[in-house]
Amino acid sequence: MFCIGVQAQSLTATNIYFSGDPAFFMEGHATITNVSSTPKDVTVQRTVNNLFPGHNSYFCWVQCYGSQTSIAPDNMTLVPGENTDIFRGDLETFGISGISIVSYCFYDANNISDSVCVEYIYDATTGLNEAVAGKNYISKAYPNPASTTTNFYVNLAKTSKNARLKFFNMLGAEVKDVAVLQNTVKVNVSDLKSGVYFYSLIVDGKSTTTGKLMVSRD
Repeated sequence: MFCIGVQAQSLTATNIYFSGDPAFFMEGHATITNVSSTPKDVTVQRTVNNLFPGHNSYFCWVQCYGSQTSIAPDNMTLVPGENTDIFRGDLETFGISGISIVSYCFYDANNISDSVCVEYIYDATTGLNEAVAGKNYISKAYPNPASTTTNFYVNLAKTSKNARLKFFNMLGAEVKDVAVLQNTVKVNVSDLKSGVYFYSLIVDGKSTTTGKLMVSRD
């Protein structure tokens, strides 16, 4: 769910939607357009209205910033009529059921009152059935595309003894094998060439889940 705040004359926010797995990771997206007749140096400020305990909020504008950053240190110049969809407002839920609310305001760095704001309501109260049931489960990769590292949340059944996360190229050749030792798994992909890969959660020698990962350094 989401709602849009008051829009300025210079900037608009459209194509506002969520993607990702509400059980573990959600992305808020928006396209920002300069509808004025002059160039605008646009940046974004995050306001955490309500962060449910255990959730983690951060965002990407020109680049991705850590959870401690609330104002993007980078500006993007939009000429009249130009738009960008590089924004992403991320929320990691780590399988914790709850609702977090985060607002993002996009504004002209030379005139902070010239802004448009979007409020995202991240509802992570659904989608947890697999984890609660104690089944083998792996979240989607985040971020995806990835340039240096990507992350997963893994839930294993109590009877599972050995779990590994394997990556394959488009030809089906194995290119990486990572042991799953805890619920959160961080994978270094800096040694992989740009392109599309498939990952599989292998539990006790059997493949349980397969997903797709894009590696990009452009």
